[in-house]
Amino acid sequence: MATDVAPAAELLGVEEVIGSIIVANNSALTTVAADALRSVSNLMVLDNLPLLSNITLPMWSAVNTLILNKIPAPNVLNLQTTVQKVTNLYITDTTLETLFGLLLRTSQMENLVITGNKFLQDCWFGVGNITQQATIVDNSGTMSLTLPNLTYAYNMEITNASAISMPVLQSVNQHLDISWNTIQNLSLPELNYVGGEFSVMNNAQLTEMDLPDLVNVQGDVDISNNHQLKELTALSMLAYIGGDLTVQGEFDDARLTSLGSVGGNISLHTTDGDATCADLPKTLARGTYTCSAPGNGRNSLSKGAIAGIVVAAVLGTAAIIGATLWCVLRRRKFNSDVREIVHPDGAERPPLPLKEKRTSYGYYDLKTAEQVVEGGRGPKEPDVEMRDLTRKHSELERHEEAFEMPTEANVDRREMPTSPTGAAVEMESPGAVVARNER
Repeated sequence: MATDVAPAAELLGVEEVIGSIIVANNSALTTVAADALRSVSNLMVLDNLPLLSNITLPMWSAVNTLILNKIPAPNVLNLQTTVQKVTNLYITDTTLETLFGLLLRTSQMENLVITGNKFLQDCWFGVGNITQQATIVDNSGTMSLTLPNLTYAYNMEITNASAISMPVLQSVNQHLDISWNTIQNLSLPELNYVGGEFSVMNNAQLTEMDLPDLVNVQGDVDISNNHQLKELTALSMLAYIGGDLTVQGEFDDARLTSLGSVGGNISLHTTDGDATCADLPKTLARGTYTCSAPGNGRNSLSKGAIAGIVVAAVLGTAAIIGATLWCVLRRRKFNSDVREIVHPDGAERPPLPLKEKRTSYGYYDLKTAEQVVEGGRGPKEPDVEMRDLTRKHSELERHEEAFEMPTEANVDRREMPTSPTGAAVEMESPGAVVARNER
């Protein structure tokens, strides 16, 4: 149907169309209606209808390809919302504000393309698998995208979204590109595999990512120009990257703790933050390695750890100074109280006798100790139990008690000198002898 005069395009009583329905390039058309239509085997196209205000397809259930292009938001959007099946859906350059009228039950689609809809606020589809292309780009900057049942996509690109919800998405066969959005949080809790390139770029308000199961990316990984994103802990399980790894932004922590191999090049560039080149070491890259990180010249410890070390150093220094002062004062007091003991006759103190080594008490032999110090292990004497030590002490005590003092039988007897009268003669004291000799 292509005319500028008919205000309505109606298809009455027709239940099935083997072929296509195309309504296009009609500046006067206000209504499209098909009261009994259930299915269209090929295309249904509504294209360039600037005054369209009423779409009535109450029995419609299936179409191969639905194209809505350059149409206004209709006042009445009467579609069968519970059993629709669409293989390919293209909604481009419309003024639609919501797509809740297209609550597809379709479990599988080939293409889902939603682009250039500047007023679109809510985009919701219940599709489970997208086998060719999912492109949701250049719509309203406040659009919320919800794909609650999507588990698999072949190729996917999302831009200009303020919120993205894909809670059960598990794998993307080719590329997954989530760039130029106003999202604050990117949560893909079930995603574990990307077969091509994985890009998260130019999301100015992105502060958090949650990808706890992403393990394998066969292509490139590009995390760039998300200036509010400070760390990559959301990718802590990522173990393999088949292509290049590019990390660019203002990172405090650029570590990927599980990453074991990067098949291509590594490029790490941070303009601010504490990230260092050690976060992504050169050994991970099979290709070239470039790194520019202001934190590389700083201490790699966290700010909290640095603060803790500084406090500990200050306290440790204070403790050392306090201990030193205490020792000095103690020594001064000790030296002021102690006086040297002088022998009465001025003679020097005799040297202390050498302490006898008593091997019977379980001490190691000196030769054995030297062998241990030199690295050898000589034979170790068995430890002496306490009762043995007690027994040996007792034996020593008995020996000391039994030691016989000198008697007349074994030592010459010396008598004290006496006077002729038999009285004892008093011996001179050592001092008197010294005085007499000096005279």
